[in-house]
Amino acid sequence: MKEISAVSTQCSEIPAARRLAATMAAALLASGLLALSATSSAETPNVQPGEWEYTNVTRISTGGQTMPSQRDSHRECVTQEDITNKELFSEDMGECEITDKTISRSGMRYSMRCTAEEGMHSTMDASMKFMGNRVEGTVDGKMMTPMGEMTVQTTVEGKRLGDC
Repeated sequence: MKEISAVSTQCSEIPAARRLAATMAAALLASGLLALSATSSAETPNVQPGEWEYTNVTRISTGGQTMPSQRDSHRECVTQEDITNKELFSEDMGECEITDKTISRSGMRYSMRCTAEEGMHSTMDASMKFMGNRVEGTVDGKMMTPMGEMTVQTTVEGKRLGDC
């Protein structure tokens, strides 16, 4: 527990690393909706509109130490417009840019690169499976910070609860 506390203290002493981690986290939370963005083809992701609950479990490691897993859940109303919105991926992502994306009816993959003003950078690779009333996927990120490389691994599960 003492080692984990030391990692937490190191992270809190680096505001830029925290901002970049927060940017990546925001991008991850947005992935629920980003995952629903349709491609320019006529193929629509296999996701049903309605109220959805997403659960993310995140593990962060740095300097050979791993912090306890963090679990986050949130609910949102997903409309048919969200599912077919072709412009969702082109919204301003702040310090991040999508470097690759592939979306089909059954799933998606995307890669993202983020750069902070202080010169720190991170990469994120995500994949999601669309199963009508469920989605699941992973997001793997690496961030270079003044204290070395930090890895962030997140599993994402979403389920449709019913109508909005």
